Amino acid sequence: MRMVLMAALIAALGQDVDREVQTVAMEGWIAARALAPRGGALELLGPVNQRLKTLDSLPGSAARYADVAIRAAVSAAQDEREELDVFLAHARDLSDLMAIAGRPAQWPLPIDELEGELWLEVDRYTEAREAFRRAIKAKPTANALIGLARSSDRLGDVVGACAAYTQASSTAGMPQAVELEIALYNLKCRR
Repeated sequence: MRMVLMAALIAALGQDVDREVQTVAMEGWIAARALAPRGGALELLGPVNQRLKTLDSLPGSAARYADVAIRAAVSAAQDEREELDVFLAHARDLSDLMAIAGRPAQWPLPIDELEGELWLEVDRYTEAREAFRRAIKAKPTANALIGLARSSDRLGDVVGACAAYTQASSTAGMPQAVELEIALYNLKCRR
């Protein structure tokens, strides 16, 4: 009986840590992504650094993955492509190890969506499109479909962009701004 209670306590603590990693990862991701329009200005890193410090205090590979993902987002915001490449390679290694352990990386985004988003941000459209294709193969989310459409469009692949936007349009719960983007692009597809 004592061992069962101990196992239940450990499981509950693990769930609390997972929720905290998820929360902090998303807060850090949002703060890091907010830096992009401002060129990743160093004086604006305070909120990101606070989340990184919190992640550093949390145990587990999910916290390590989130830390590297947020650092990659900061590198993208600062147009540091070589540094971004290093962080993404490290994030992929962590994600692969987590998948082997049966707990794939999720926060702030799964690895292929993460790569796609950040490569798209730094105008590496070919890499972004390939990452989004991998993401859709693993799990066709609205975010991955829109990313595929945007990167395909930037590469001049109107047919691929139309196909991705069409598939995304059937995804439930799409934000209004994205619905508008899809509708406008569908006009281009009909020409």
